[in-house]
Amino acid sequence: MALNTEQEEKRLLREQIHALEASKQAEITKLQEEITKLTDKLKKKQESFQRLQGEKEALYNDSRTKIDEINQRKEEELKATNIRIQKLQSDVLAANQVTGELREHLQSKEKEHELALHTLRDQVANQSAVSQEQVDSILQENDALRTNLAALEQENSALRTNLSALEQIQTVKTQEMNLLREQQEALTLDLQQRRSEQESLLNQRDDLDSQLQESSFANRKLLEQLTEEGQEKDKLLKDLDESKKTAEKRKAMLDEMAVQLMQEKSDHKEALSDLKLQHEKEVLGVRARYEKELRGLHEDKNRSEEEIRQQLRDEKARSKALEGLQQRVEELQAQVLSMEGTKGWFERRLKEAEENIEKKTLEHQEEVERLQKEHTLQLEEKQTEMEGLKQQLQEVEKQKEEHNAAMEKLKQEIKDTVDGQRILEKKGSAALKDLKRQLQLERKRADKLQERLQEILTNSKTRTGLEELVLSEINSPSRSQPTGDSSSVSSFSYRDMMKESQPTNQNKSGGGSPQSQRPAELSDDEVGELFQRLAEVQQEKWMLEEKVSSHFLPVFISTSLLAL
Repeated sequence: MALNTEQEEKRLLREQIHALEASKQAEITKLQEEITKLTDKLKKKQESFQRLQGEKEALYNDSRTKIDEINQRKEEELKATNIRIQKLQSDVLAANQVTGELREHLQSKEKEHELALHTLRDQVANQSAVSQEQVDSILQENDALRTNLAALEQENSALRTNLSALEQIQTVKTQEMNLLREQQEALTLDLQQRRSEQESLLNQRDDLDSQLQESSFANRKLLEQLTEEGQEKDKLLKDLDESKKTAEKRKAMLDEMAVQLMQEKSDHKEALSDLKLQHEKEVLGVRARYEKELRGLHEDKNRSEEEIRQQLRDEKARSKALEGLQQRVEELQAQVLSMEGTKGWFERRLKEAEENIEKKTLEHQEEVERLQKEHTLQLEEKQTEMEGLKQQLQEVEKQKEEHNAAMEKLKQEIKDTVDGQRILEKKGSAALKDLKRQLQLERKRADKLQERLQEILTNSKTRTGLEELVLSEINSPSRSQPTGDSSSVSSFSYRDMMKESQPTNQNKSGGGSPQSQRPAELSDDEVGELFQRLAEVQQEKWMLEEKVSSHFLPVFISTSLLAL
């Protein structure tokens, strides 16, 4: 029966040990599952961060490519308009040269015909007595001349028609020039709109589609205007006779407008270059801002990784402790096996083992409860950390807005400081001279006071001279109230000096009191007041030095800002 009871007790002990091992393994698996969950959360956070970073870079690249495309389109349109204007100017010059040559040719032929007619009339008047044959020949020649005149008149009319056609061509060219000017004005308006669009692209990238629709609508309007102007062109062809008189004036206007166009083109190029520079500066500012944000996020990520690694280390330490407990359990099992040989000793040892197991179970339960509490606390801390990170992100966004407002305020303050710097420089020179002079006077006074103090400390019998020093300091006009924190100066007190002077006085007097060697005119309080006055003078000297440094500092800042 005893053996059966012992075997049953051993079996119960083994079952309890197995149950403890199973519970410990279950807890270890739970902890490992929690660690895997935390690592998965970390991976998800890293993936979301990388995805956000990729989206930011894609948006930045898209905006940059769209801006480059718009600039290329503007440059191509400007080049095309300039080429068309140059072609029209060359055509107008060629037409003017041809018309001038034709006019000169017609005028020369008309003069020749008039001279021939005058000569013929003179010959007819002078040779009225000539024979009929000469008259017939002259009449024949006159007929021939008339035919020639008719032919010349026909040629003249043809030349006039050619002139009118050339003038029509010239008017058409002028109309085309006017159209080109109107197109150029429309293009300038488009340029201004595009500039505003370019500025808004940096702040509102989502509005690009609406702006493209507006530009297409403007192009449609321009096409409608071109069709209307073509209809007006047909109407203006009927008024060619009136436009002949204004052709010469329009030539001069064309030259002036060509010069203006060249100037406007140069202005547009300069404006485009300025816009490009501004855009590059703003892009660099945005890039630096994003890099700062990325650095902050990387730092947060590294911190969280370090925290998780520390938690893993703690869990490993706990697992090692559990392994130590398992070793202890194995030792207990070995002890149980060794107890099977002896009976009486086994009963005593069994009681001790039961007590130890109960203690271990209680300790194990306490450790399990403690681990559960720590785990819950860690979960709560992580949740609070997540909330804190969200709040930090919101605070970072608020700080961005505050930084932008602060930048604008600083720009305005810089302008104000640059304006007021000249006045400060003028006033600063005089103030510096006065302050330097006061510094020199105060330093001399402080040096004198230190010399007098050293004399007083070396010779205690001459301490009565402190009264004169106090009176001179009280009556001096440069005395001022001490300001600021004088604790560092007042720490040099009379008590410390007296502590140093007492052993020397005792050695000199040979056991006498220190009051016997000090003159009766000055007491300890008066000497303390003198040392306090010396501390005040030292404090005034330091205050003057701080004033000089505070005066030099804004001057240095303003000069550095002007240099920038």
